[in-house]
Amino acid sequence: MGFFDVVNVYGLLFAVILAVPHVVYARTHNYDLSAINNRAMLYIERTGKYCSLFLMGINLGILEKGFTAPIMETYWLISTAVLTVIYVVLWIVFLKKETKGFAYLLTITSALIVIQSGLLQVKTLLLTAGIVYLIGELYVTSQAFKD
Repeated sequence: MGFFDVVNVYGLLFAVILAVPHVVYARTHNYDLSAINNRAMLYIERTGKYCSLFLMGINLGILEKGFTAPIMETYWLISTAVLTVIYVVLWIVFLKKETKGFAYLLTITSALIVIQSGLLQVKTLLLTAGIVYLIGELYVTSQAFKD
């Protein structure tokens, strides 16, 4: 079993790009976690986020089948790259104008990247982690940006 059997280099690159804006935001902004009423949902969101990032870059070999056709890998690379560019642009706009709408767009875009990766690569655990992340992040966003 070689290095590239365990590590998905492109998935790892996409995972790093998804994680960096969160780290930058956490370092530059103070946000109140007491605004989130349900602590379990906060932990669900974090578990989904970190599991998604891990599973995008690492192949566990459990409940994974890989791409079903070579064209699927090309489609995944192109569509994920486009979604990632949209994600980065949304983060830049969000950092200038922090609104609930942009927060929801960020959540949906990042979850779409993860869920699509799980579907196209036939990675059941990544798909599940993406769904858990989406549910948790939507709740946390709704609590953090109350109107």
